[in-house]
Amino acid sequence: MKLFPHLRRLAHFAAAGLAALAVMGAHAEDIAAWPTRPITLIVPFPAGGPTDTVARTVALQLGKSLGQPVVVENKQGAGGNIGASWVAHAAPDGYTLLLGTATLATSKYLFKQLSYDPLKDLTPAALLATTPVFIWVGSGFPAQKLADMLALVKAKPGQYNYSSSAPATLAHLGSLVFFERAGAQLVHLGYKGSAQAMNDFLAGVFPIYFEVAQPVAPQLKAGKVRALAVVAGRRSPLMPDVPSVAELGYPSIDAVPFMTLMAPAATPKAIVARLNDNARRALQSPEVRARLASLYFEVADGGDPAAVAAWLRTESDKWGEVIRRHDLKLD
Repeated sequence: MKLFPHLRRLAHFAAAGLAALAVMGAHAEDIAAWPTRPITLIVPFPAGGPTDTVARTVALQLGKSLGQPVVVENKQGAGGNIGASWVAHAAPDGYTLLLGTATLATSKYLFKQLSYDPLKDLTPAALLATTPVFIWVGSGFPAQKLADMLALVKAKPGQYNYSSSAPATLAHLGSLVFFERAGAQLVHLGYKGSAQAMNDFLAGVFPIYFEVAQPVAPQLKAGKVRALAVVAGRRSPLMPDVPSVAELGYPSIDAVPFMTLMAPAATPKAIVARLNDNARRALQSPEVRARLASLYFEVADGGDPAAVAAWLRTESDKWGEVIRRHDLKLD
């Protein structure tokens, strides 16, 4: 029997609709069953460093909570952008994740050509940890307080050198904002990494150093350095006796590097929500909290993914303005 043309079209659309519903149903089943195989967590920096250690510590507990192993893979290079780009272009199925750092907030301003947009092509699942920047001086430095240090450097504009963990890190950017607010002129010595900067700091090549606590802590315990302030709006529980720059008269300067759990942007919201829930559980683990605290990280509570995304945009806008104002580039 021949169908009228419009009936044939209706039959075709109905068949296509049923096929689409079948695909959607299978996709929904895949999401509901996730994860059914191991998950890869990309760390965009070398193995053995603090970022890698945080990733492996969280991955172990996250895997236990999810019921599938979370395997850490290091893809370093280009200031963290190689690993981040890899995840940004991965299948958005929840099986390839990124250990995100503050480079997500700064890279698009520092590199002319990125193969991805850090905030558009990736989405946060959880905020894992933060670690604020401190202002360090050697034990023999004459200033005992931040105000004394500023008085010394202001008396000799442009004659004092200082450094930070590396150019365009939040330690460097925070130092630029701080000295601008304080009206002090110093010369920043750029190093490729914190190891050489630390060696020269201890050797007396420069007297003032902006850096997070972890690499400096052994020297603090040995009595070779002192922390004058933390570059944040509040004191850090890592070193509660050290005042914040805010309480010393310089508010709204928060140089706080962070670590986030990121996924490709199109990852289903249900999977992102499940990642967030299980990351929160992992962060409550005594083993995770103790290990991260030993590295001088403040453990976060995971946060709400939408709120973390909004915060990342705010951080990016804030530090992007500093980068543009000082015409900083890394390529």
